[in-house]
Amino acid sequence: MRARMAVAGFLGAVALPATAMDLTEAWNVYQNQGPTYLASVHERQAGQEFKELGKAGLLPNINATAYWKRVDGTSEQDDFRGRSVESDLEYDSKGAVVELRQPLFNKQRMAEYRQGNQRTLFSDAVFDAKTQESAVSLASRYFSVLLALETIDLAKVKLKNLEQQVMAAKRRFQLGDGTVIDVDQASARRDLAQAELIEAEDSLLVARRLLQELLGVLPDEMSTLRTEFPTPPLEPPTLQDWISDARANNPTIIARSRSLDIADEEVNRARAGHWPTLDFVAAYNDSESDSVSTQNQTNKYGSVGVEFRMPIFTGGATNAQVRQASANRELANDQLNSSREEVLSGTTREFRGVQSGEQRVRALEKAVVSSERAQDSARKGFQAGTSTNLDILNAEEQAFIARRDLLEAKLRYLLSRLRLAAAVGSLGEDDIQHANEYLGPSLSMHP
Repeated sequence: MRARMAVAGFLGAVALPATAMDLTEAWNVYQNQGPTYLASVHERQAGQEFKELGKAGLLPNINATAYWKRVDGTSEQDDFRGRSVESDLEYDSKGAVVELRQPLFNKQRMAEYRQGNQRTLFSDAVFDAKTQESAVSLASRYFSVLLALETIDLAKVKLKNLEQQVMAAKRRFQLGDGTVIDVDQASARRDLAQAELIEAEDSLLVARRLLQELLGVLPDEMSTLRTEFPTPPLEPPTLQDWISDARANNPTIIARSRSLDIADEEVNRARAGHWPTLDFVAAYNDSESDSVSTQNQTNKYGSVGVEFRMPIFTGGATNAQVRQASANRELANDQLNSSREEVLSGTTREFRGVQSGEQRVRALEKAVVSSERAQDSARKGFQAGTSTNLDILNAEEQAFIARRDLLEAKLRYLLSRLRLAAAVGSLGEDDIQHANEYLGPSLSMHP
């Protein structure tokens, strides 16, 4: 599956790039040294062994036993007259046994073999799901850092403009052209802008730490969004097509289906406790003085045969295991249905998020242009006497909000596309690269 993003070959250490880190480089670093990703890799490696463990139960089992004993005591026997005669015992008893056992009929072992195959497939599906979730999580945290960095820059520009507005209001007041209300209004907006800057810096601190949690390290610079922001149409174009793909290919749904198959085989394994077993057994025995009655004797012999075992009464344990396994199977089926509904709801949400996100980006691009024009108009109107100081402050605030909302809308649009690809189980390197093409200019991680 495409979602298994080149597990092999990415497990060595990697140095951070000398230039600004973009999303593709962040993903490569994450695959190389991100502890969360490496944990999922090792979890999958462990899951691959379930198939071998299940197969082992159907293959021959060979065991060897060797022993050496020192016997020291007395033996009491009756002679021909009926009198008891004691004799000292002092000898070594040693021997070795090699036994081969091959199951011929064992329904429990067959169920365990099928379970092993299903558990391996389950581990593959879980890895696919975690890999795609990791890609989305990494992108989300990367974009959160960008949003915090850009918000700080916008907040600094806003604060600088308001500082100038406060100084201008004070000069006008001193010259008799302004009022104390103008000074107070500008000062209040400046103080609020200072608080917004502090909040943005706090957000950056948290966002950086969350990104470092995934990568293990932090770059000095990151690539931020380009000015150009194309929004190509979705392919396929309809929601029903995406829902069909999600129903068939979503790794979480596949993992739940595998879990249900495992639960089915567990019911079969429990019911097999009522069935007999038949084994082929071959053994070779080499012993010397292995009992009191065979002192100083050597026995060497081989045996070949079949062993039949039939459970008659187990105290009700087998029936209890069947009931327990059946309940767990129903649980697995309920979890599958629940996961399917969650995935389909998520697919619908992200599909709509991409469509409405495109519209929102275009609307906010216009809003930014309009707010900047309104900002200039307010300043010119103030000089001409047609606008008030409050009009300028409101225009400054509106321009700041429009720029910040546009940036957030762009990042949300990119994240919705990644989440939509993950919902249908197709999120891969090409999707990350496509999102990465929107990045370009560098931003310092320490503004």
